[in-house]
Amino acid sequence: MGATEFEGILDLEIVERWWKKVEDVMNLVSCTLEKRLNYVVSLFMRNALIWWRSVKRGYEPREITWAEFQKEFDDKYRPKMYRDKKRTKLLNLVQGDDQTVAEYELRFATLAKYAPKAVATQEDCCYHFEHGLLSEIRKGLAVRITNFKILFE
Repeated sequence: MGATEFEGILDLEIVERWWKKVEDVMNLVSCTLEKRLNYVVSLFMRNALIWWRSVKRGYEPREITWAEFQKEFDDKYRPKMYRDKKRTKLLNLVQGDDQTVAEYELRFATLAKYAPKAVATQEDCCYHFEHGLLSEIRKGLAVRITNFKILFE
């Protein structure tokens, strides 16, 4: 059930798979924000642990918050250039001819986490999602929908 240890290897595919597993576990056990940091750090080994100790020292004497940790982690293991590529993919994402709406939605949701400002509101999210839909599906949406859950359904 638990996520595996993380050694701090700078391989984006490994980082993404590891982070996804960690998030799945934390969501499954309803891990609080306060406990998330302790859980994630408990999985660090070798280079990741060395990196973490350095980051933690930079915040002393106070404790680092979960949001601060996520930013530090992203800066180290998900570089800006990588996040920018993902954001561009989201903004240019279109549903493929052979792709179901559910498959398109999964790809959209996967990329959306890299472009939080582009999907900051339900309206923004709906706008980008709707404009990537196949034209025949988009034409069927006569009314402007601004709630993402309703739009997807």
